[in-house]
Amino acid sequence: MKVYSLTVCHKVFPIELREKIAFTDEEATTFLKDLKAKHSIEEALLVSTCNRTELFIGTADVHRGLTSLDEVLQIWERERNFTLPLCPPPNIVDHHHSVERLLRVTAGLESQIVGESEIQGQVRNAMNLSADAGVNGPVILKLWEKALRCGKRVRSETSLGDGALSVAYGALEVARKIFGELSKLNVTIIGAGEVAELVLQNLQGQQTKSLKILNRSRERAEHLAREYDAQLGGLDELPQVLASSDLVVVSTGASEPIITNEMVRQAQSERKGGALLLVDLGLPRDVEQEAGSLADVFLFNLDDLARLVEGNLQKRREAIPEAEQIVQHEARQFANWLESRRLDPAIRSLRNALESAGLKELQQMKEELNPEEFERMEKVVRKVINRLLHKSTQELKESSGQLEKGFLSQLESFFHIDPKSEEETP
Repeated sequence: MKVYSLTVCHKVFPIELREKIAFTDEEATTFLKDLKAKHSIEEALLVSTCNRTELFIGTADVHRGLTSLDEVLQIWERERNFTLPLCPPPNIVDHHHSVERLLRVTAGLESQIVGESEIQGQVRNAMNLSADAGVNGPVILKLWEKALRCGKRVRSETSLGDGALSVAYGALEVARKIFGELSKLNVTIIGAGEVAELVLQNLQGQQTKSLKILNRSRERAEHLAREYDAQLGGLDELPQVLASSDLVVVSTGASEPIITNEMVRQAQSERKGGALLLVDLGLPRDVEQEAGSLADVFLFNLDDLARLVEGNLQKRREAIPEAEQIVQHEARQFANWLESRRLDPAIRSLRNALESAGLKELQQMKEELNPEEFERMEKVVRKVINRLLHKSTQELKESSGQLEKGFLSQLESFFHIDPKSEEETP
């Protein structure tokens, strides 16, 4: 079993392309189910965030795996109406680089703002979607576990995640640059997901003139409103809010912009002067880009904010070599585990052959024993074999990467094991 991946991320592709390939949770689950049904891919993980859409698959058939990923990319281009540049870096990568890729992504090494921690929650959610789609097989699951462990180690053992650097932090930095301070601002948060909560967390302890949350569903928004002492409203209040707010941060997950150029133009005509800062943290984007060209309107999207905090990343960059060592260690651990899996059939054959031999000898004594004695002796034989094999099989698995080619067949020959004996076990 090998892992292969398809990557479309911020390092190569602008937000205009990334937003076309973003998946909601529902879309991701449907896609993964189709991948299993149409391409016979039993193990897969789809990580779709504001910075990336990355598909990881596990398959024993190299040709099928690579062909499936190529076909998926073509389908995405056709169904989502985009065309990749003619000469991008490879989008589909091999097993070794795919394993490292997921570890690096989860560690924050591949994030637009290096070291950001939100990606770990997004990778965790991706496996829930794989489980819902029935593609959470043992290899992808093990790699996912290694990725989360890697991310946790990087966060706790290095300074890669130190300091307040995130798109939410960047949004407030922009507000300070434009308005000077937050205490005079009417602030509105549109949306009630993880990104919206991150903005609210960054606002904690900051004095604002007013704080309001708008969301389509009130249940989630009510919880945030109580926790962060904010007013609550629905999306039907958008026109009024645009006219009365100074800072609007929006991240809804909608497939089309919910704030149009005309809405902003109308709101500006009703305002009593002053700037309007729109921070669009959505992917796809939630604000029509033309709105940013209106007088006294400042519009920032995810890529804009990433560039803004670029100058604050030096301390995190200094921690990259240490973080990469952790990635390499966890990648080797996964490789060792994957290599050990090839021992399982031989170990089962060895165990079954020994049990078969022991039980065959015991069978010859059956007439001399009553049923209770025979059953007790049978349990003893199995227990002795398990005890003999336990430690040796563990050591075999731990050293599987160093085993010489042909070792397994030599082992079977040494013990006179017929691999088919597994089928003959009583």
